[in-house]
Amino acid sequence: MRAFVRAVLTDGPLPDHPPLDLIRVNHLGPLAYRMGVAALRGEYAASAIMAERRLNLLRQIASTFGGHGVQIALIKGISQVGNIYPDPAERPMHDIDVLVRAHQLPDAIRYIKELGFTRVGFTRKLSDYYHAIVFLRGDLMVELHRNIVQRYRTRIRIDDMWQRSVLDPQGSGAQRLDPVDELLICLVHIARHELAVPVVNYVDVSRLWKRLDQAQRAVLQRRARDYRIERAVHVVLSMTENLAAGASRVPDAGRASPVFPTTDDVLRGIRPQRLRQIAQKLVLTEGTRERLGLGFAYGAAIVDGWLRSKLGDQR
Repeated sequence: MRAFVRAVLTDGPLPDHPPLDLIRVNHLGPLAYRMGVAALRGEYAASAIMAERRLNLLRQIASTFGGHGVQIALIKGISQVGNIYPDPAERPMHDIDVLVRAHQLPDAIRYIKELGFTRVGFTRKLSDYYHAIVFLRGDLMVELHRNIVQRYRTRIRIDDMWQRSVLDPQGSGAQRLDPVDELLICLVHIARHELAVPVVNYVDVSRLWKRLDQAQRAVLQRRARDYRIERAVHVVLSMTENLAAGASRVPDAGRASPVFPTTDDVLRGIRPQRLRQIAQKLVLTEGTRERLGLGFAYGAAIVDGWLRSKLGDQR
């Protein structure tokens, strides 16, 4: 599997008999088929159908929201289709992630429900301290994000990202983030999951990184410092490099490196046990203020969710 992922990330030759089960686990089936793994034709066909359905849904959401003055911006997987993945089928995903301005979130919730979606998940996700709310309609899922991580865990300035965004040139009706911000969102998303995400997320990072020139990479490092996510950015980029090298090792995090998963853990989809997960969260959070902020935001969201449940606020 290491050799297969290295081939994906470096455009190198495919190994003989790649492990189909692990390829599926890491959401790489459609890419593998496009690279010549004929046995995964079904994965590609199913992804192509879902890609068309998601794009139609995205246009519907953007049109409905836009008609009421509510903007959305593309983030994570949906922002990459037709972009770093010229064929939308190459980028499978479980849901559509969009960013909504925090003050417009109540309106966005109302309008997405008018489209037939139902909120799912814990009530605490309604809290201002939580980053996203999940909605479901049949087999289609949408996440409305007010942020990419819990409030106070970083100093990411979402308003700055909105100001740098432009109307999606592909005609979805949504906003598209600045290329540097698109990559930062992907990096922070992986760090929030303690690096234990399907490998397709690392393919996103690799392709987004390659399209940046030297000046843009310098901007990314400056924003990472300003947003207090420099350590998270470094560790995720290090893991991406390890995967591209086909190496079995942990990412570069100095003395804290042993607490992180190896590339093999990532490839197998192994999640850390709770105590190790907490340790990873603390290492990936930049400083004392941000670690305290993470703890506060997590606790406040739980309390907020409990109060909403008692008051019958289910939205």
